[in-house]
Amino acid sequence: MDSSRVLIAVVLSIVLVVAYQELVLKRFFPPPTQQQQQAAEQAKAAKAAQAQALGNGQAASPAIAPGAIATGAGAVATGVAAPGAVAIGAVESGQQSVPMAPSAAGAAERTVEVDSDFYVAVFTTHGARLKSFTLRRYRQNAAMDSPPYEMVQIPPGGPLPLGAVVTRGGQVFDDRDLSYETTAPAQIKPAAGADATATFVARAADGTTITKTFTFRANSYVFSMDVAMTVGAAAVGAGASDAAPNQLGVSMSQPLTAHQGYYDIPEIQADVADKVITANEKKLKTGVPPAGGPITYAGPITYAGFGDRYFLAVFLPAAPTNGVLTMAYAGDEAIARVLFDGAARIHSDIYMGPKLLEALEAVNPALHKAIDFGFFGILAIVFLRTLKLFHYIAPNYGVDIILLTVSIRIAFLPISIKSQRSMMKMQRLQPQMTRLREKYKDNNEQLQKEMVDLYKRNHVNPLGGCAPMGLQLPIFIGLYEALLNSIELRHAPFVGWMNDLSSPDCLYIPGLPQLPLMHCHGLPVLVLLMGATSFIQQYMTPTSPDPNQQKMMMLTPLIFTIMFINFPAGLVLYYFSSNLLGVIQQYFLNREFQQYTPAT
Repeated sequence: MDSSRVLIAVVLSIVLVVAYQELVLKRFFPPPTQQQQQAAEQAKAAKAAQAQALGNGQAASPAIAPGAIATGAGAVATGVAAPGAVAIGAVESGQQSVPMAPSAAGAAERTVEVDSDFYVAVFTTHGARLKSFTLRRYRQNAAMDSPPYEMVQIPPGGPLPLGAVVTRGGQVFDDRDLSYETTAPAQIKPAAGADATATFVARAADGTTITKTFTFRANSYVFSMDVAMTVGAAAVGAGASDAAPNQLGVSMSQPLTAHQGYYDIPEIQADVADKVITANEKKLKTGVPPAGGPITYAGPITYAGFGDRYFLAVFLPAAPTNGVLTMAYAGDEAIARVLFDGAARIHSDIYMGPKLLEALEAVNPALHKAIDFGFFGILAIVFLRTLKLFHYIAPNYGVDIILLTVSIRIAFLPISIKSQRSMMKMQRLQPQMTRLREKYKDNNEQLQKEMVDLYKRNHVNPLGGCAPMGLQLPIFIGLYEALLNSIELRHAPFVGWMNDLSSPDCLYIPGLPQLPLMHCHGLPVLVLLMGATSFIQQYMTPTSPDPNQQKMMMLTPLIFTIMFINFPAGLVLYYFSSNLLGVIQQYFLNREFQQYTPAT
């Protein structure tokens, strides 16, 4: 068997694994252009204005008669709404929610700022929702003067997160138009070892009272949220079946606009009944066939909310935990609702912070599943922990990646050397193998027998050069996922111009036009060095005598170089270091085999 063909198959498999994200995902699901983002912002503003008009009683559709409930898509009752009645639009349950009508004119907005060790949160009395949540230890971009990272990325006028949701009579209501009252001070600073609370109370037009209580800790990305609802006398008068809520819950909504960085797109993430769930924009828009309705999952809910490559904002229901997760896409935003049947009070923890493995596991061991480490996640976690261990030795993640590369090379050195020696022996046997093929071209059985004898006399395993490479493929993929999804590399500097190992490498050169495939006006120096070392290593490695196969193998470094132009610099640094060590190893092996003479 010609092992070079197996080698080509392994190399092509690796190329396909790496190329999938660059040539498929980023090409078929590209980040929106600036014009598309501006159009989306305008559409969101128009949608917010329409929602505000509905909340103020200025509905575009006919008003609803007192006590009437519109059911089904497109059903609208006619008449004049009674003063203070809850306006129920023709909205399909689970896709859009209707704002509860306030009991009186909205009071002036008040804000409550929570100053924690890890974050600064700003709550507004308009809906008792989260207006801002900035992380102290993370920046918006790699610039040293960059502001803290903002978790609430909602366009002006859009619905803010941490809303209360009620389903009643087949309709979904939320509290975004309710004006809450609070006795909390304008600024809260939780003390170490002591919890701080802020309570917000609002009354709807039908007398329903909603109370939200938030509890904060000084040194944690977790805070808690209690929602309690009592039905008012006006609602009871409308009929017991309509007054009692079918479900009480909480909600988040967020545009799924791509962030800066390599394929960093938010999506809904959840764990329901021990099943990890992710839903991107395409899946949410498709919905449940054939009608494309909202996607629902029922069972014990471990977490549910939104996450991107590096950050996570999720509910962690505590009491009750058995509920229904509803996901949909309305307008230009994704909606995630966690609803509980027959509940009058719910308690949930909320995690808003980085996808830092230790922080997630400290909250809930299952929360680490929110980091997508791929099929070889166990290996990826091992590599990530090893990388952080090296960070205690050398507090520079670029140096840590090099140390990790050296460690992996040393661990696989015996297998690698055995593989390369087998390949080099096979190369030395090529002339004899060619003569045997010519001699026994009409007798395949005898040819196989002679080839086996030749291998035995030279102590060569025809698969010895490829089988070790197959064993290293999971290592390759696991390390790829670990470096790609590690928040530790976000804005982590290395040397010189490389101030962010999570973004593509680019040495800015004034006056240089933007080159094809490049994201900036400069050169990908590290990528070019990686391509050069890959070419040198391939040139020094034993190859097949077949000219076509030789050309294919020599094209591999060029393919990798093109693909890696937009890869995070941390990944490129690993492959460059690995290639450089491979060149050194191949040099000594070539010297060893200069005097090797195969047995005849």
